[in-house]
Amino acid sequence: MIEAFKILKSSCSNHKYNCSMNITISKFSIIILFLSLGILFSSCRTSEEIVEPEPEPEVAEETVEDEEWEEEEEEEVVEVDRIEDLNTINFDFDRYNITDRAAMLLADNVEKLRENPNVRLRVDAYTDHVGGDQYNLRLSLRRAASVVDFYTSNGVSDDRIDSRGLGKAPVPCSEAEMDSHSPGCEKNRRAESHPINPRR
Repeated sequence: MIEAFKILKSSCSNHKYNCSMNITISKFSIIILFLSLGILFSSCRTSEEIVEPEPEPEVAEETVEDEEWEEEEEEEVVEVDRIEDLNTINFDFDRYNITDRAAMLLADNVEKLRENPNVRLRVDAYTDHVGGDQYNLRLSLRRAASVVDFYTSNGVSDDRIDSRGLGKAPVPCSEAEMDSHSPGCEKNRRAESHPINPRR
């Protein structure tokens, strides 16, 4: 640039009439040079890569509605009424009336049946092996009827009850099990109450 200016100056001294024109042209060249450099730098800046920020990972929405639905479904599960066992009562020899002790046991059965209204029951009554088969069959039917009457008198609907008089008990008592104060065997003079639970 300096050398170009010196040449320009020497040419001005040799050719005075062209000097002013040459100086003007040189100034114009310098301006063009600076403008060119400015454009060059600006183009370099715009050519830089624009790095876009990475998108943030999407956070999955909590499935609150699904959880509420599951809780409602759990609340709708209703426990099925169920009784594991009921008390068995015994009778005096040649009798079918309910004794005081038997009444207490049946009252406990009534309480369970009231708490589980969907449970039905079957009453099976037996006799010991003293006497004839027909007599004992009729006696067992009377014993079953006495138990059913107790249940219905204490609020258990008769449509929930089946009853059977089965005569002599299937297994006779041993000598050791025989009554000491009366003939026969109290163990076999009984009425069993069997719960019939609804299917799950």
